[in-house]
Amino acid sequence: MSMDIFVARQPIFDRHNVVMGYELLFRSGSDNFFSGASPDAASARNIDTSLMGFGLDSLTGQRLAFVNVSRGALLEELYTLLPPERTVVELLETVAPDQPVLDACKRLKSAGYRLALDDFVPRPEYEPLLPYADILKIDFRQTRPARIEALADRFRDHGLGLLAEKVETEADRRQAVNLGFHYFQGYFYCRPEMIHGKDIPPSKLNYLRFLSEINKEDVSFDRVEEIIRQEVALSVKLLRYLNSAGFGWRYEVTTIEQALRLLGVRPLRKWASLMAFGRLADDKPQELVVTALFRARFSELLASLVNLPGHDLELFLTGMLSTMDAMVNRPLEDVLAPMAISEPMQAALLEGAPPLGPVLGLVLSYERGDWEGVSRAASGYRLERDRLHQAYATSVRWAEETVGA
Repeated sequence: MSMDIFVARQPIFDRHNVVMGYELLFRSGSDNFFSGASPDAASARNIDTSLMGFGLDSLTGQRLAFVNVSRGALLEELYTLLPPERTVVELLETVAPDQPVLDACKRLKSAGYRLALDDFVPRPEYEPLLPYADILKIDFRQTRPARIEALADRFRDHGLGLLAEKVETEADRRQAVNLGFHYFQGYFYCRPEMIHGKDIPPSKLNYLRFLSEINKEDVSFDRVEEIIRQEVALSVKLLRYLNSAGFGWRYEVTTIEQALRLLGVRPLRKWASLMAFGRLADDKPQELVVTALFRARFSELLASLVNLPGHDLELFLTGMLSTMDAMVNRPLEDVLAPMAISEPMQAALLEGAPPLGPVLGLVLSYERGDWEGVSRAASGYRLERDRLHQAYATSVRWAEETVGA
């Protein structure tokens, strides 16, 4: 009997807001978590899944993979299935550093792997692990600010990488930067940084106007053309897109009006959303664009799996718009108010209301590694889990390739 598995990834950023790696989060699909399974069995399955179930490249590209290991997985050296140059072994905080564990850490380091101590809290019995550690992960939600500052003062000049976990906002991140942290993990890149006393920049307002216009029920190509003409980058991208080999037009498309009428309303909405979001996020971490695209594609692919086949475009746009607050640093309700999106999309984004809201909720649960939420939603939709996993992996690849294109 095959075992259902879930896998998700959470980005880890450097001080320049560039993704340097992903923590890979794995859970069994049965009973939400690894109920009844030992931590050793969980670690073994995690490592096997990353290689066989999904493929390391599809999950992390060429970035580092942070993988949790239990005591048994460490002693049995299961991590050696993963390439040392791309792997950071995270030692769980529950692993006591007795002599066999210390010997295993020494072998790990000799083999070229990096070691991170998860949820690090300085205690005398854990001091022997420090000579083998490359990265200390410190939980910003569970650790008092004074303790965080003391840890930073003690370790930042000792050649150790300090990683701030559960960084929820850009303000949290700035605090961590000021304390000398090197790496950052959490949802800060998908939360708006409120900027008081400033309006949305004119360039972003134009793209918001564009998104609003193309989502009107009675979309006017004349008005869309007027907006596109004001943005040279959009004009060039639209003509280049339509003159690509994939369309195979008999004649070259040379005018904006001709391009819009050839493309049609539904493809226009999808293309325009992709282009506008790319420009809206010019001053944001690239991972925010990846997240928007991932949510959009995953939501779209789920349409047929949850019996909403006619809502694929709405789900695509709902997933993408779910990051709009972070794009323009305003509450989502304020950003959506002047936009001509459908009532189901508005209700899904602001209230989580059906039919679209629960689908977005499933996408967000998967993104966060909230396996209880994923399992509950999958059961509610009677969703085949292997197809869910496939849709997730497809969405991650598509988002990465689209941003890199």
